[in-house]
Amino acid sequence: METKSTEVVISTARQLIQEQKYDEALRLLNQGTPADGAIAGMTGLVYFLKQDYEQAAEFYRQASQVDPGSEEWKYMLRKSEANAFAEIHQDIPEVYHFEREKLLGEPGIPDEALPPELQYRVKRGPGWLIRTGVGHAFGAFMSAAMAGMTWSFGKLFGYRDRVWTNWYRRPMFFGVMTLAYMRERLNKYNLLSTYPAGALVGFQATGQTPPAGAAFFRTPNGSWNNLENPMEGAAGTRFQRNVDPKSVKQALDMDPLTPNPRTISRLLLDRGDQMKEVPFLNLLAAAWIQFQNHDWISYGEPLRNDFFTIPLDEDDPARKRFWQTKMFVGKTQQDPTHGEKDVYAKTFINECTHWWDGSQLYGSDLETVQWLRSGIDGKMRLNSNDTLPRDKKGIEETGYIRNWWVGLALMHTIFIREHNAICDHLKEHNPDWDDHQLFQVARMINAALIAKIHTVEWTPAVLPNAAAEQGLNANWYGILTNLLHKGKDKKTVADINVRNPEMGGVVGNPVEKHGCPYGLTQEFVEVYRLHSLLPETIHVRSGNHEITEVPLYQARQAGSGKLTDLYGIETLIHSFATQNPGQLVLNNYPHFMRELSIPGNPVYDMGAVDLLRARERGVPRYNEFRRQLGLNPIRTFSDLNDDPEIVRKLETCYGSEPGDVEKLDLMIGTLGEAHRPTGFGFGETLFQIFLLNATRRLQADRFYTDCYDEAHYTREGLEWIDQNDFKSVLLRHYPELVNTGLANIKNAFEPWDERERLDPARHPLRGFDKTLRKDPWKGDRW
Repeated sequence: METKSTEVVISTARQLIQEQKYDEALRLLNQGTPADGAIAGMTGLVYFLKQDYEQAAEFYRQASQVDPGSEEWKYMLRKSEANAFAEIHQDIPEVYHFEREKLLGEPGIPDEALPPELQYRVKRGPGWLIRTGVGHAFGAFMSAAMAGMTWSFGKLFGYRDRVWTNWYRRPMFFGVMTLAYMRERLNKYNLLSTYPAGALVGFQATGQTPPAGAAFFRTPNGSWNNLENPMEGAAGTRFQRNVDPKSVKQALDMDPLTPNPRTISRLLLDRGDQMKEVPFLNLLAAAWIQFQNHDWISYGEPLRNDFFTIPLDEDDPARKRFWQTKMFVGKTQQDPTHGEKDVYAKTFINECTHWWDGSQLYGSDLETVQWLRSGIDGKMRLNSNDTLPRDKKGIEETGYIRNWWVGLALMHTIFIREHNAICDHLKEHNPDWDDHQLFQVARMINAALIAKIHTVEWTPAVLPNAAAEQGLNANWYGILTNLLHKGKDKKTVADINVRNPEMGGVVGNPVEKHGCPYGLTQEFVEVYRLHSLLPETIHVRSGNHEITEVPLYQARQAGSGKLTDLYGIETLIHSFATQNPGQLVLNNYPHFMRELSIPGNPVYDMGAVDLLRARERGVPRYNEFRRQLGLNPIRTFSDLNDDPEIVRKLETCYGSEPGDVEKLDLMIGTLGEAHRPTGFGFGETLFQIFLLNATRRLQADRFYTDCYDEAHYTREGLEWIDQNDFKSVLLRHYPELVNTGLANIKNAFEPWDERERLDPARHPLRGFDKTLRKDPWKGDRW
């Protein structure tokens, strides 16, 4: 009789759970037998779905004690305990939504928000006018020559075979020329504004007067970078596009739930028992790119009252584990400024500044910037032990805290400390400066150093290819500096600065927007879906010994600060540096992210969400995306990948008829590309957007072009940027790291190996580093 009663209670509770009537389910379960494992486990599930993870853990603990052989109860106990540890139930940050009136308002930066000017005397050395004249004249000649030569070369020799591009199969010079042509095509055809013709960004009125200091300093919200288009690139403005309006409309007309994104996630993203590792990167590289993304892009909080309902297949394990038949995904906030005159069917708002300005550290609004500052000597607030302060929810206080985890805490702590070190350096050279001037200049120097690290260290580490590495360095320094100088002798702005982006570098040369107001694009967002880099656990190490493994989902939100308290920043940096991330390939997506709990939603498949977001936002599917970027489409799934098992899975998800290849999702296609440029960690489709934006992020920004000079950064500021890299930053703030593998390697995003002979497969950049020609595989400390 008791068994039957339990079965009835369980059966009825399951139905109530499926109907999301959790309180009724709890009342019913409370009538069951407390010592019954099934009752305790079901009660734990109800609390889990209510996001009361401490209570869920308590009942799963009871269920495990009654039935110690149940792996399911143990799994859910670990998951509940981790969510409770990380306090995942809390909204981080508080929920808010875009408001039309605020988005259409003026920039809102009062004069007192910035110093009126930079009090710095630029010292011109002898012959400055002559050097400047030579640089301008040679630059003008080279600009005319390069433009004609690049375009003619591309037209004559092309850049693609039947499907794939061919630049990496050409000799170095011709490969670089091919890349230059490809970039020029993208600049010409793929920079498209989402604002109506004739409208300023943000629908601003003409003739506004900038605050006095806007000519010298970055504003908190990114406004006034362009003094004639005040909200260009500012927070609260639209994402731009790299594809035409017709292709966006076609993408939006397709059913966003077909094929089922959860089914695709299960079949083509599921990692299996073992992560495929990238041998030549460490986990700092994975944390770094999210750190950068948070400077650039955010859609704000997804809606909670309007959502997609994804049906779960009959054999989906989530049905049994969570007694759910559907998965719910809140929709992206719509742009409240969208109107009838818009040529794009949908537009979306970026809550961050679009500029590379360090807004993830400082914030994208005046209130946040002021709150984070100490008010003393230009510095940011830090605890006495040089960690970030925490708010009442246990979250580190910094400029951007969505999707927070310990990897971001490391990066934010390192570069807030770097900001404060820059302030000390500036004050030493400019003792009369006040807090305001020190802060503003230090911010610009810090942001520029981060941009340099990303351009000449992180990106080559991810794409270890000789031609790509040359191109990326030329973007920052210019071809001439690369040819004539090595290592720390390189100057971003040379003594004779050739006024040409190829020869003299983009940084420090004239701003160029190619006829389109700057803003990061919807397509740019999609190529940064790099979650496959993440492992399931963090291997915490002390020296050469592993202390423990921490589930990565436990290291989120409040769990971040708790872990830094337990192990210390330095230990965690070393741990990240000695662990490899995952490859960007199919069937390598983190398990924990496909069954994630987030605030407001305890069961969330990020793999399915990644697919759904591209569909929802009108990003074309894989083949049309390639067409739009001047690439050839694939004709069959075998063109994409010659592994029969991968082809079978693709056909299972998308169909095997000739036209079914057009349904292929962008992310699945890019992860599935088996034909990749030599050494690349990802394929050519993503690289097209990288190729366009690696230059545009710098070239469209006044503070990296026209204003990248002593008058804005100071001489000592420019020298700080030139003389430092990620390795030197780490050693400045954590000098004990000199006793680790960091002292043995050059690029801090490569594995921190300590042996005398370094493995070329783990350190490929050394093979074409001109400063290491004598013996590139001998470790730096030996």
